Amino acid sequence: MNIPTPVKLADLKEGELYFEEIFLYDIFCFFIIKIEKILINNSEKRIEYLRSDPEEYYIFSDILEFKNSVRFLSSYHLFLKDNIQIKNSNVKYYFYNFDKEWFLKNKRKILLYMGDSFSSKKSFLDIFQEIKMEKK
Repeated sequence: MNIPTPVKLADLKEGELYFEEIFLYDIFCFFIIKIEKILINNSEKRIEYLRSDPEEYYIFSDILEFKNSVRFLSSYHLFLKDNIQIKNSNVKYYFYNFDKEWFLKNKRKILLYMGDSFSSKKSFLDIFQEIKMEKK
């Protein structure tokens, strides 16, 4: 089981699951995503994915449909090395590796950190580290 680590945009792959962290000024929001389309190696950049609340991901979730569709286009977003930022905004999107076994084992703890709104004052990495420290 692997604790999630940050993923560079160039390493994202179609069909794969990832954690998404959205930094909204002073709050971090978390989701599980499935990449549908990705094009980042030319001037017209684009990423499309399906999003699901972490609470709704269960052992058989990969055969269920994700609820929300998200699309990033270079005309509206800045595609940086390790995140996407909305132009003229501080809102940033980060991606982390997804380990199904690790997530399901730690899902309850993650949801406690996030609360009902799937948001936290702590970053995803901080939450992961605290979960890791609890196990020692």
